[in-house]
Amino acid sequence: MPFSDTLKRFFGMGTPPAEIPKPAAPEPVQSVPVSAQSNSPKPPPAPRKRDELFRFLVEKLTPYANEKENAPLGLRLWVRCPTPDDEQLMNVVLYAHQPGQFQAELNRHLANHYIALPPNWPFEWQYVPDVLPIEATYQRGDFGLSPIFKPVAATINPAQIGLRALVGQTAEASYLLDSTQKTEFTIGRGQTVETASGRIRTNDIVFLDGDDVGFDASRGEANLVVSRQHATIKYDATNRRFRLYADPGGLPASGNKTKILHTDDTIERADMPGMGYALSPGDQIEFGGEAKLLVEGVA
Repeated sequence: MPFSDTLKRFFGMGTPPAEIPKPAAPEPVQSVPVSAQSNSPKPPPAPRKRDELFRFLVEKLTPYANEKENAPLGLRLWVRCPTPDDEQLMNVVLYAHQPGQFQAELNRHLANHYIALPPNWPFEWQYVPDVLPIEATYQRGDFGLSPIFKPVAATINPAQIGLRALVGQTAEASYLLDSTQKTEFTIGRGQTVETASGRIRTNDIVFLDGDDVGFDASRGEANLVVSRQHATIKYDATNRRFRLYADPGGLPASGNKTKILHTDDTIERADMPGMGYALSPGDQIEFGGEAKLLVEGVA
């Protein structure tokens, strides 16, 4: 470059240098759409599902803690498995290819809660694709359970039974429960009582209160162990059986107990809300540890 041009540029008299172009802004990175994930939840791994099943079984069998003679003879399980993957998972959970393994582990869990089933108790399971069957006594999520008990002898006339007081004073000497006339029969102290909702309940089988007409003080004290809303007997048309249900006043939470003393000397505690307990002739129903009704067959 000539010396004169150099001087001109030094004193700012020359042609200004070309501007240095600014670097172009980076092009926005286009995000690649991620493929939508499946909305159907994947089943948990086998150990987690097995622990869930153990918790369900232990909770539902807790009423039989320390009741070795009254414990179920076996268990029948239903599992809702909508897909083949669900069935494959449950085969692993239940050790389908290791007979006896699941029962052995369940026995250890039950023993920790003082629940004992008889030796070599049978365990049956069945997969259903959608809805758990109505015969599943207990249901939660995908699990349904029915304990297996000793068969109870059929009634003489399945459509009718009689009730007679053994301990306690009742308004009638005996009662006939005829399912062709009605299918629910309430039991309690006093003829009528106002429920928590304000409805008036009329008892069909009445234990006399101290101020009721017909109460005889010479025969003993009033039946205070019987709640005013103690129990209900319902007719199960499907199985042609009468079943006893403990009402709120007849549950342990209310300080009362309701039991069924069977003819084979076994005792069944009616302490599960909403659960029906089968009745047969010769059974004795005990209320509050004192009052008793005898179940009689009708020829």
